[in-house]
Amino acid sequence: MRKEGGVDANATTHRDMEPPKLTFAALNARVDALPEFPEGPAIFSKKAKWGYALAAAGALFALLCIKLLPNNIHTVILSSLGVAVEIAGAVVAAISQVPRRWPTFASGRREFAEQLDFDLPHHLALIDWLRTFPPDQRKMLSEFISYRHARMKEKLPMLTGGIEKLGALPVVIALYLQFKDMRWPPHPSWMEVFLIFALVLGYWLSVLQISVRLRLQLYETLLGKSLA
Repeated sequence: MRKEGGVDANATTHRDMEPPKLTFAALNARVDALPEFPEGPAIFSKKAKWGYALAAAGALFALLCIKLLPNNIHTVILSSLGVAVEIAGAVVAAISQVPRRWPTFASGRREFAEQLDFDLPHHLALIDWLRTFPPDQRKMLSEFISYRHARMKEKLPMLTGGIEKLGALPVVIALYLQFKDMRWPPHPSWMEVFLIFALVLGYWLSVLQISVRLRLQLYETLLGKSLA
């Protein structure tokens, strides 16, 4: 058997002829690399995420200062600083979501149509890329992702219920609980503190789970179309 450089030539040829392997990590990287429509509204942009993080951090800092530090002028200053950070974060998040121009029904429909025209070639290119992999690999991933998607749809209501249909309502409720009996300095009970952050944490975890579910749905759709 002929060898080249101490390596079996047949083994080298066999490795060279192996088909490319399709993975969910590679598919996820392709989806993440898709360009975004430049005129589209930024949903949960980086500024919005930083704003929400600052608001949560400021609220937590203020509440912990009020609950753990003695009732004096230094506690008032520190808690006021935390509330100021919370308000600043909420303002940053709100401003980042303001549209560039006042939307109308006609402009909204027109921009959505333009976004569809922008996204369609990239969507088709992604399907063409999937078709470069062997059909058996695509079928295996498609069957597995369908199973996982169905399982997630069954388990997700246990955590979220109908929270994905409530929008920002849970956050508004949390802010209401925080400020409904406002006096300065505020003195929420430990139970109120726990409920506020349990609600916010549960909402955030629900948003993350919904984001994962939407990505699974996209995988399922793309793999199904590549097999059609």
